[in-house]
Amino acid sequence: MPPSRPTIALCIPAYNAAGHLHRLLDSVELQTEPFDEVFLYDDASTDGTADVARARGVAVVRGDANVGASVGKNRLAELVMSDWVHFHDADDALGPEFVARAREAIAQRNADVVLFGTEDREDGSGASLHIRRWDRAAIEQDAVRYCIVHTVTNCGVYRRAAFVSAGGFDTNPATRYNEDQAMHVRMALSGLRFTAVDYVGYIVYRRRGSMSSGNQLACARAQYEVLAGAAAATDRRYATEIGARLWRLAGVLGAYGDWDYVRRCLEWADRLGYTDPLGEHFVMRLLARVSPFGAVRAREALIRATKP
Repeated sequence: MPPSRPTIALCIPAYNAAGHLHRLLDSVELQTEPFDEVFLYDDASTDGTADVARARGVAVVRGDANVGASVGKNRLAELVMSDWVHFHDADDALGPEFVARAREAIAQRNADVVLFGTEDREDGSGASLHIRRWDRAAIEQDAVRYCIVHTVTNCGVYRRAAFVSAGGFDTNPATRYNEDQAMHVRMALSGLRFTAVDYVGYIVYRRRGSMSSGNQLACARAQYEVLAGAAAATDRRYATEIGARLWRLAGVLGAYGDWDYVRRCLEWADRLGYTDPLGEHFVMRLLARVSPFGAVRAREALIRATKP
């Protein structure tokens, strides 16, 4: 008897997405194979998002108060009946073979998480900005390391039972602006098996004023929280990978003048024994031996002094 066909649910967190939702739902209708379920979590929108979704045949779960995308996605994962789930932002789109390629990968690979390539497009013109594919061999070998080194976006399908068992999305407000990486690190630490396919299935439309582009400092702080959590969970097993990211992040936070979070990054790096920031300019590395915090401040002062 042939194996049963895996079922896949599309779960859409949405807040005031009425103006963008049609683009995603058009791409859902263009799938060469359909999703088995399509649900939308309306996070207390005020613009008729739920009406747009229902008019297109989407099942809607309405929240009474705005609680954030992570809470909504977890709620949908608990409600749907499908074997697998895919979470998709309401203002983005899908490649037409997403579902078909997902079912193919599920059937062929022993995995709980299947990641797809992503393409960034300009919101107004649709021009392609960047295509990214994930390294299958590296992520299958050590998913924890890969998800620490790379900010894996919400571009996969997830075995629903394993996803729920591992705790789903992190609802800690501190990681809100880096929830995708927080979730993937959590899944990897829980032992879920990862794989990746080359097909570019997730299309991201970059627009001004979006959650990420309009809150870059909050994104940087949230990334610190994710890295600090990973460091606490893994001791020094990934000291080099986490330490290097913390030093780079300290530079970003320094550009915003957030010296409290710069200090937090450097203290964690020191706790991990990562005191020589590899990849930095040799002068920076020399200064870091005397004072890591002073090295970051000196570099930022130099950058500001030499700006045209």
